[in-house]
Amino acid sequence: MAFELTALLGVVGILFLLLVFQGALVPINHGFGWGLGSRDAQQELSVMQGRARRTVANHMEGLALFLPLIIVAQLADISTPMTVWGAGLFLAGRAAFALLYLGGVAVLRSVAWAVSVTGLIMIAIPLINAAM
Repeated sequence: MAFELTALLGVVGILFLLLVFQGALVPINHGFGWGLGSRDAQQELSVMQGRARRTVANHMEGLALFLPLIIVAQLADISTPMTVWGAGLFLAGRAAFALLYLGGVAVLRSVAWAVSVTGLIMIAIPLINAAM
C-alpha cells in the first residue's frame, strides 16, 4: 500500500478517535439518561465538549481536502517524494492539531494547522503539474 493511503487511514483513525472522545463526553457531562434519550432538551456544552466539536469539524474540513487529493494521486499513479512528505506532514499536523486544540493550546495549534495545510499543498503541486 502506498504511504499516502496509509496516511489517509491514519487521518480517518484520528477522526474515529475524536468522535469516540466527543461521544464519551456526553454521559460524563449530561448523564446517561440524556445521552441515551432523544436529546430534545438542549444542554449547555462544557468547554471540552465545545473544543471536541470544533476539533471534529475542523478535522472533517481538512479530510474533505485531503481525501480527493489522495484519491486523484492514486488513480493517476502519482507518488513522489513530495506527495509522500505532504501526506506525512498532513497526518502529523492533524494529529498535533487535535491534541493541541483539545488541550487549549492556542498558538502551537495554529502552527500544527499550518503544517497540515503545507502537506496539502505538497500533494497538490505534483497533481497540478501532471494535469498541465
